[in-house]
Amino acid sequence: MFLFSDLQNEVKRRATRNQSGTEYDTAVKNIINTSLFRLSREGLWRSLRRIETIPTVTTYNEGSGAVSVTTTSADVTITGATLLTDDIHINRFIKISGSGKYYKVNTITAETTLTLDNIWAGDTATDCTYEILPQMEYNLPLQAGHKTFLWHNEYGYPYQLGYVTDQEFYSSGINETDKGVPTHYRMWGVNSVQKQPLEASVMTISSTTLTDTAQTVTFYGTVSGYPDMEQVTLTGTASASGVKLFTEIERIVKDSSTSGRVTVTANSGNTTVAVLPVGNTTASIMYRKIQLWPLPSTSFNINCQYYKIPYRLVNDYDVHELGQDFDEALILLSVAKIKYEDSQEQGDQWYGMYKDELNSLRRTNMDKIDWLPQLQKANQSNNNSLVHPNLAYRQVGSNYGIRTRY
Repeated sequence: MFLFSDLQNEVKRRATRNQSGTEYDTAVKNIINTSLFRLSREGLWRSLRRIETIPTVTTYNEGSGAVSVTTTSADVTITGATLLTDDIHINRFIKISGSGKYYKVNTITAETTLTLDNIWAGDTATDCTYEILPQMEYNLPLQAGHKTFLWHNEYGYPYQLGYVTDQEFYSSGINETDKGVPTHYRMWGVNSVQKQPLEASVMTISSTTLTDTAQTVTFYGTVSGYPDMEQVTLTGTASASGVKLFTEIERIVKDSSTSGRVTVTANSGNTTVAVLPVGNTTASIMYRKIQLWPLPSTSFNINCQYYKIPYRLVNDYDVHELGQDFDEALILLSVAKIKYEDSQEQGDQWYGMYKDELNSLRRTNMDKIDWLPQLQKANQSNNNSLVHPNLAYRQVGSNYGIRTRY
């Protein structure tokens, strides 16, 4: 399989017949990476297929249950709770006795204290009970692509979660606070964050390797209610902190490769915001977010099958995740892009060779979507059975289904 350096040399050889000089090295690297991303979207490639599990998080009501609230204040104290240790996320629903209203956890300021998203509408009290409802939002696996489906075995058999849009969800009149075994999910939002800061916090970074002392990490997010950004330079394994107080982070990007793994923390180290992999990317690592309904009343694993978005190639020794069968297609597409800059005819010739190679790959390396039943014409069926057990012959017409009636 070609290393990144091999791909660069081969693309330059075919595109320019000349490997000398470094003037266009960066351009060639960029073309190879954009071609890699394009090629990864051309089919459901088996080499990018992954299966992982997502553990659900259910109701939280640790502590003695003595909750202190004050009229016209959003501050809440829960005696005996360990909110930071137990990794409670913000934006979870919370129900406190003394009010029929559901609130959301807005910030977590200490092990036993939090703030609500609105001021407390009930009476001042020191002996309320509480329940932090099960967690709604979860990260899909790192670099999960659009072709993803989810299922669990909580009913004793595989059950696929149905997808519903936010518009359909809210127009149906369903309560977000319902609890049970999840049957549906919504998807909204993509960012670089494993977990958001629990309150306005500086970002702190450190590497697992002493020699990472010059790379810069850039944060994009929200400060004091406005979009903002900040750059912090690594100081090896020692912690390096910014000065801006971020309430939300959207993207985190390294400016160059690192030898070690970079950990980003907030809230005086109590929250791991993100972990940037060793060396293999300068681009932002992205997580897709899902929201479950109903909220999980028990803790169990949800299975996630997906096609991964490949990492960007950075170092000369990097290898792409598609596999060696795709080297030729990657080279041909990259050369075609270069040729198009000078000649439409030459670009078309190389792109034609790429399409031929792509068709060959689709015959040998591509999955058929095995969770979406498709109607087939009679002469396409492998046997004399119905294409789908829930469809009768009379429902689909004479062009589909079994060829002969018995």
